[in-house]
Amino acid sequence: MRLSLIRHRLELISTRYRLAIAFGMVAVTLVGLDLLAQFFFSVDFPRPWPGLLPEQPLEIGFAPEVWLAVVGLTLGTLVIVISIAAQTIPKIADLYRKDWISLGFIWFVMGGSTHSVYLKFLQDAGTVSQGSVTLNLFVLLPIAIVLAFPYVFYVLKNIQPETVIHLIVRRHVALIHCLSDRGIQSSLKSERSLNAYHRNLLDALNQLENIFSYVTFKEPKAQILQTLGTLLQDYVWMKPGINPEFFRLSQEVKGDIAFQTMTDQFEVIQDGRTFYEQKCFRILGNAYINLLNAQDFDLASLCGAKIEQVALTAMKANDQQLLQVAVIRMNTLMRFALKHGKTHDEARHLYNLVFHYRRFIEHLIDNDQKAYAKQCVFYLRSYGNEAYQQGRKGSPLLFIVDVIAAEIRKILIRAYHAHWSQDIQRSLLFELLQVDNPPELDLTSIEPRPTNSGVRTLQISLALFYLKVGLTDFVDLIIDDILDDRKILGADLFESIMKRTCDRMKATKADYWEATDRGTQNLYFTEDANQLPIFLQRLAANYS
Repeated sequence: MRLSLIRHRLELISTRYRLAIAFGMVAVTLVGLDLLAQFFFSVDFPRPWPGLLPEQPLEIGFAPEVWLAVVGLTLGTLVIVISIAAQTIPKIADLYRKDWISLGFIWFVMGGSTHSVYLKFLQDAGTVSQGSVTLNLFVLLPIAIVLAFPYVFYVLKNIQPETVIHLIVRRHVALIHCLSDRGIQSSLKSERSLNAYHRNLLDALNQLENIFSYVTFKEPKAQILQTLGTLLQDYVWMKPGINPEFFRLSQEVKGDIAFQTMTDQFEVIQDGRTFYEQKCFRILGNAYINLLNAQDFDLASLCGAKIEQVALTAMKANDQQLLQVAVIRMNTLMRFALKHGKTHDEARHLYNLVFHYRRFIEHLIDNDQKAYAKQCVFYLRSYGNEAYQQGRKGSPLLFIVDVIAAEIRKILIRAYHAHWSQDIQRSLLFELLQVDNPPELDLTSIEPRPTNSGVRTLQISLALFYLKVGLTDFVDLIIDDILDDRKILGADLFESIMKRTCDRMKATKADYWEATDRGTQNLYFTEDANQLPIFLQRLAANYS
């Protein structure tokens, strides 16, 4: 543990004073080479390769100018490239200040240039060493010239967003993995050390968020979203081995922009040990809003997918605190999506997000999280009611009501296969039956309907499934809800609509003829259409 603590302290020192350390290493190396070259020329012993080394004193007057050209090429390239890259990649200069290769080469070029000027002064004074001149002209200068061109390409490569993101993440992951080291864990008791760790973690996340906001290409944006999901999943598995002191909210955390408006929740966040997850989820939420405004709906869907995957990891790790946060964040995305949909009359992003919400609830069912599953189905149905109210005004959001009904139908089938009690399944079924409530008659319509016909189609398809598996009580509950339409429409019109709906269900194919973000799957297709005659007989028996 003592060795780990010493290593940790050395890493902190090397990070803080990296510029000075790189200078010291290069300076010591150059001085050592110079002394070695002087010794080599001062000792009289047989030389290898006779005639290779010059017999006459070398002229070094031109060397400072050549070195100046190399310095200009190196620093000029670095300054220009970083200045241009900084317009799309914030704080990129900080990365080069911490890059050993870049610091080493810059100090090497500066040191070689200074060495040549010093030798020129000694040569003019008549005291220059032949070994030092030979070292500078035939070793250091050729190396600098040869490496200058590769260094330019190294700089150009490292300003690519993908490379910068990879570098930030690699350092961030290394920092997270250090948290399980016993020596480092003991150092977290120090407020200063804790602040330093939190600062480094949050700085990396903030830089990823800034890059996401600046870059315009989809690939780096997708890389950042994927990275955040992967970081969170890895972090969840590492949390049990981290010193509880790490989860204390330091001044760095409290002062971070993500927590400025959450002062009332500091105690809850600290007790739940979720500040890191809250920060990452906040970034995903901000990214989701920006992507909706930019109409990048495919990337926006990735935000929901990442929260879904993190929630699944939390279930497997039995992290109930994180699971609760994930439920809140998934619903927050739904609120963002509904607001955007109402404002812009756009349903595509909701279509994608509801898919991830349904998968999220299925993970809850598979992991026997009954309470959270019931809550989330209730929330999903509530969003369906909001979409229904907006859709009645002619908005495309009316289609989302069908989508939500279709997803709840799949959830109910999943609950049946999970062998959940009939009481729980019944409560979930009631949510489906209320998706388009309250049913209201549109008197201006040519074919007045008390509710969305697509929802009724999906409810009937669920009834067909229950008929197949023998849950006739659930079938009767669906029929009772459907018969409310008969009281409003009248017997003749109701029977006509039921007949058309059933005929349409028989003719519906599994695949739609147009592709969507979710493929060509038809929401209204049912594999249980052969149960329709039995369903119609049971329907007729209930109102005859």
